[in-house]
Amino acid sequence: MILLSFFVCEVCYNEVMKNYIYAGTYTGRKSEGIYRFTFEDGVLSNPELLIAVRNPKYITVANHEIYSLADFKEGSGAARISLEGEMLDHISYEERTSCFIAEKDNRIYTSNYHTGCFSVLENRDGKMKLVCTVEIQDGAGCHQVLLWKDLILVPSLFIDRAVIYDQSLNRKGSIHFNAGTGPRHGVFSHDGEFLYLVSELSNELFVIHTGDWEIKYSIPVLPDSETHVRDTAAIRLSEDGRYLYVSTRTKDVLSVIELSDTQEPKLKQCVSCGGKHPRDFILIDKYLICANRNSDEAVCFKINSDGTIGEKTGSVSIPEVVSLAYDKQ
Repeated sequence: MILLSFFVCEVCYNEVMKNYIYAGTYTGRKSEGIYRFTFEDGVLSNPELLIAVRNPKYITVANHEIYSLADFKEGSGAARISLEGEMLDHISYEERTSCFIAEKDNRIYTSNYHTGCFSVLENRDGKMKLVCTVEIQDGAGCHQVLLWKDLILVPSLFIDRAVIYDQSLNRKGSIHFNAGTGPRHGVFSHDGEFLYLVSELSNELFVIHTGDWEIKYSIPVLPDSETHVRDTAAIRLSEDGRYLYVSTRTKDVLSVIELSDTQEPKLKQCVSCGGKHPRDFILIDKYLICANRNSDEAVCFKINSDGTIGEKTGSVSIPEVVSLAYDKQ
């Protein structure tokens, strides 16, 4: 009886410890919505359709729920979905789908590349309500919403700025970049002192001090100092804060950038993404899982002890996959 009890508990523990990865997609060809697969020691399970929804092209997981962009009959907007695939709530508030979604303190933020604006929603008693939509500029190419303390930063690709707002949505200033840079996505250092931001059009990484929002360093993310080939996309920071990982779709590559003690960046490695069009990727348990949109797959790589990307450990087919997320809590 004692041995049986131990066996049952061990099975339950292993079930709880499963890492579920959630995949957002475009639904223009073969995809039906959001997919789910498991991850364990570099091995990926066959994906299953979690929920049918149109164009959930960027997703995030917060509060043990999925927050997703989506299109509905009445228009485009956002959705709250349980980790088991139940539609908890949705709201339509724009004509064209946004490209990014984030959640913090019961507020949901989306940015719209097409219309040059970002929107703020609140989750009130399980219902999402639109607080405000802020237009930065028609055609600004708003690509992300970055949340730092009580400020909101919106990298805007076509005006070469990251525009800064307070929580009351008052404009407080901008981080300016050279013409043709195209700021796209960023991530903060773990202590919040630095912002690392990549540019889509010039293929560069910028290290920005959050005390004065001044650019301290910038380097190309491609070998041989190649720039302006376009399509640099996602950026992630390692758990130890020493390495940045960046994807570039035009080249189908992943770049590894090492940060010195002074935060000076150095390109350490540039390798194949294992497919075509690496739109997004995540870091989990010393592995990197990349969403390769045009080859319809998620590919997993081992991360070596020196931060470099090592051997491919697996891949799974997911149609039109463009974003990945998992429950970090």
